[in-house]
Amino acid sequence: MGLKHTSSGYFSQIYVFLNHTTFWNFSLDDELYDSGAKDETESENPTMKALLIIAYSVIIVISLFGNSVVCHVVIKSKRMHSVTSLFIMNLAIADLMITLLNTPFTLVRFVHSTWVFGRAMCHVSRFAQYCSVHVSALTLVAIAVDRHQLIMHPMKQRMSRVKGLVWIAVIWVMASSFSLPHAIYQQLLRFEYGEVRVICLPSFPAPSDLFWKYLDLATFVLLYVLPLSIISVAYIIVAKKVWVHNTIGDVTLAQSIAHRRRKRMTVKMLVLVVAVFAICWFPLNCYVVLLSSKVIQANNAVYFSFHWFATSSTCYNPFIYCWLNHNFRAELKALNFKSRCKATPRLS
Repeated sequence: MGLKHTSSGYFSQIYVFLNHTTFWNFSLDDELYDSGAKDETESENPTMKALLIIAYSVIIVISLFGNSVVCHVVIKSKRMHSVTSLFIMNLAIADLMITLLNTPFTLVRFVHSTWVFGRAMCHVSRFAQYCSVHVSALTLVAIAVDRHQLIMHPMKQRMSRVKGLVWIAVIWVMASSFSLPHAIYQQLLRFEYGEVRVICLPSFPAPSDLFWKYLDLATFVLLYVLPLSIISVAYIIVAKKVWVHNTIGDVTLAQSIAHRRRKRMTVKMLVLVVAVFAICWFPLNCYVVLLSSKVIQANNAVYFSFHWFATSSTCYNPFIYCWLNHNFRAELKALNFKSRCKATPRLS
């Protein structure tokens, strides 16, 4: 079997989603072809394909429905127009972005063992994955900082909605800037391995191996480790305040208990959202860093397990809000009741 390429450059192993051959500076030999053949057999396994289709389809359906509901509730309900609610809607938009522009493409790429979406979507899909994750991480930082200011300095004026929207705009600009290198350095490679295949792979500037290694390492530290460290410190301080100290401004003991219970529930909800994000994305982040550092070799089963687990994070937040946020549940019920009333014909 021969390999015919139409472009040159360095191809990182993490993006060998088509399950054929691992590329390291075009060092192709019989051992690699044997490995590629083995991986191709795995990708053609009907059971594996069926499981992946079901698993990814569940994520896509739940994420689209759940996050659309979150956006609808925040937009339609005036009581949900707080800064925290705007940040929560921003998380939902980021989840919708990766659900629409990355997850389906990853699934199709695996099932068909080729890229069928053209050059433009090769760049867009990669951008969507990184940008949505960066937006989520930075938004969680903004929520933690806002919560810290609200609880630690209750007498100070809260962040206004206008300022919140400005912060959201800044978050998207920062996330887009950090994601551009991953989107720009992408290319399509055509080759023959039994049949003509097309793959969407990165092509970094020389020295490509170092560029890839330090780009992924910087991304991991600056947009995963650092944000989670800031969030952890903020919520530890907030938790000590909420669980130990009395609330300023409460007149009666019952008032104090009710106020503290509401704040504790809010903190629990936000900490759970952060924990879900951190846990779901940790395996894939570690895999990427270890792979770009050449500590491990590419493994399709491991990659797709980690990728599915990471993207599944887009499904959980709506359920967390319904479970732990009384206002969200109340507004959702109110909107549902209004829609039913409108749908019921009136008797004249």
